[in-house]
Amino acid sequence: MRRKAWAIVTLVIVLTLLAGCGPKSAEEVVNDLSKRSEDLKSYRSQAKMTIQTGSKPQVYDVEVWYKQPHYYRVSLKNVNKDITQILLRNDDGVYVLTPHLNKSFRFHSDWPESSGQVYLYQTILNSIIDDSSRVFTAGKEDYRFEVAAKFEQNQSLVKQRIWLDRKLNPKKVEVLDSDDQVKVLVEFNRFEPDASFDKDAFDMERNMTGYGDPTIVPSSGREEESAEKEEKKEFSVLTPGWIPEGSRLVDQQTVNSPEGKVVIMRYQGESSFTLSQKKPEAVQASLPLYGRPIDLGFTQGILLETDENKRLSWTYEGTDFELVGNLPVDVMTRIARSIEEQPAK
Repeated sequence: MRRKAWAIVTLVIVLTLLAGCGPKSAEEVVNDLSKRSEDLKSYRSQAKMTIQTGSKPQVYDVEVWYKQPHYYRVSLKNVNKDITQILLRNDDGVYVLTPHLNKSFRFHSDWPESSGQVYLYQTILNSIIDDSSRVFTAGKEDYRFEVAAKFEQNQSLVKQRIWLDRKLNPKKVEVLDSDDQVKVLVEFNRFEPDASFDKDAFDMERNMTGYGDPTIVPSSGREEESAEKEEKKEFSVLTPGWIPEGSRLVDQQTVNSPEGKVVIMRYQGESSFTLSQKKPEAVQASLPLYGRPIDLGFTQGILLETDENKRLSWTYEGTDFELVGNLPVDVMTRIARSIEEQPAK
């Protein structure tokens, strides 16, 4: 009897252990994600991001640093052009830094809460947690979610597919349009939770001069060479490859300013706007602005909003662009993206 009793006890223990090792339900995984989001103190991640929203793919090396409560550093390196931009948030505000051009802009914003991107772990977690209609699949080595995509800057993107490993670390994110075509792909090759950083890792000056990480050689010289080539180029005018239906170019003129020649193009119709571009002869000083960063795919823009209109500014290959109009954000970003795709005149 005693041997039989022990056999029954052993069987119960084994069955309990087997039950505990079984696949988790969607609710259990989401609860784990919610807890991890609340307990997250810091992380460091590296990924490759491919954007297919234009005529040719744009590939970026993305590195993200995060530290409680609101410190962020996102390095976006355009692989094809070997140019790096840095999004930085610290106690002084939010910055868009372009070190190779010695340009920095500081503005007041709640980024990334207002416009987080899929390379941010918090954005991935929130996309899963907030979508009650999520579709969940437990794979052999990962968890897979299909959730809605809500991006103010590009409303044509409607769905996300997210892969997390069994430790809930990010593996891959696909963002799809209404035709189920993958337009943004983020593939993570490193994720380090509870990462440690130097005291000045999120300091603006350090990131402008040393790119933030003392273990990384600040520059190979190629980015400075690219900047010099940009400055030596003759001023070439770029026009939008796409404009809203019912709008047309009515005027184009070139004026002289203290910063050099400025080309101003005015579009009128159902959606009126003005596009200006200049190649400044001198680097502008950093200015505090009220706005937020806008991901244009090929570069980072800065959006300023007033009661009357919106002003979207960005730099591309040494040329400063400014788009002004009372248009939806997704329309302005589509116009801006279409300019990069056009050949210069």
